[in-house]
This record gives sequence, structure tokens and C-alpha cells, in this order.
Amino acid sequence: MSDGLLPNTPPAGTRRIDRELPAEARKWGRVLDMSSLEAGDLILTRPFGPELDKISQAIVDAQISAGFHPRHAQWTHAAVYLGDDEHLCEANFKVPGYSAGVMVRSAFTYCDGCYAIRARRPRNMDQKQRLRIAIGALVNIGKSYSFLELIQFGRAAYSGKGLWSTMPRGPRFNVRALLCSTLYQDAYNFAFQGTTIRMGSLCTPAHLSASSDFEADDPPLRWLEIE
Repeated sequence: MSDGLLPNTPPAGTRRIDRELPAEARKWGRVLDMSSLEAGDLILTRPFGPELDKISQAIVDAQISAGFHPRHAQWTHAAVYLGDDEHLCEANFKVPGYSAGVMVRSAFTYCDGCYAIRARRPRNMDQKQRLRIAIGALVNIGKSYSFLELIQFGRAAYSGKGLWSTMPRGPRFNVRALLCSTLYQDAYNFAFQGTTIRMGSLCTPAHLSASSDFEADDPPLRWLEIE
């Protein structure tokens, strides 16, 4: 598996941008080269640096308490790549200008020198099936963020019981888009029933990072300097 693309990785080339960029990318001077990605790919992110914000640290703690290796537990956010060289569908909150819930945003907002990024590709799917993952995410646009499930996530972080024992058992294949990672899982199940992620419990970024429902080799990512 990949440890993801780190902000301190030297740029591999340049890119000319003919449209307005998010302020984060303009200030940092780099964008993500997404030419190797396809619609429906998974994007994982995490804050980069020695100190995490409280929410990110709680997510990491919860995932470690569930038994995930730190290489998987480090990831704190998940999104669905839409296939246009830029945009993601994600469930998020505290984003200026957006209501808490499912939204479409530029991946370049994560190009500010403060995030590590990893991509994963679903295995045993053709391009049309992966496109259905993107469609499965987009049908949830505007749905509210589930703070109730976020509270359950927090309880798992400090209960010592782990994530698997805090949620009811039994498959949950309805499109619900509650958190960033359940948005991806439900979109995935919209296209093709997965076998190792979610399945009746709280799906987390670590579940997605560790899952064998994705190809073993990650699609390559690199930074490009803005011309």
C-alpha cells in the first residue's frame, strides 16, 4: 500500500491553469495531478504535521482503538473522485460557504501544504461501474451530515470497545451518506455490493484504507507547480 502523497514531496512538473483556483492552491502554488485517476476512485486525506486538530486526533484514536494499524488509522477523511481532473463529492462540515452535509468541492482545496493525500481504485470493476460510484455519491447532494453518527464514532474512540461493537449488526446497503466514509461506502454499494467494508458497522477512513475491495497498487499521485 501507499503512504500517500505528502506535501513535502518535490513537484514532478508544472500545470497551466486557465480558470480561477481555490485560494488554498493559489497561495501554495501547487495542484494535484489527477490525470491517473478515474471517476469513482477513493480519495483519502489527513492533516499533515506533528499535531492534529482535536477532531482529526479523535478519528485517529477511534480507528486505533478498533485495531487498525497506524498506516490505515492515520487517514481522517474520505471523498469520491468525480472524474473531471478536479472535483470531489464529500460529506463534510465547517466548510465556509457550505451547509454541513454532502457537497461537491475542488480537490485543489486540499492543495495547501497541510494535507497528505492517498488514492485507491475499486477492484473488479470496469469504468462504467466506477462511474456509478460517482453517480451514487452525487444522488446524495444536499443530504445533512450525521452528527449523531459522529457522536457514536467519538464514543467508540474512548469506550475501549472499538467501532465494531458500537453499531447494530446486519448489512446496511441503503444510500444514507452520513459521514465522509459512509458516503463512499454507500456510493460503492450503489454500484456494486462490497464484501469487506461497512457491512452493518460504522465504516471509517481506516476501513477504506485497509479494505481488499480496492486494488493493491494505488493510482499514482504527484504535485504540479502552477505556471
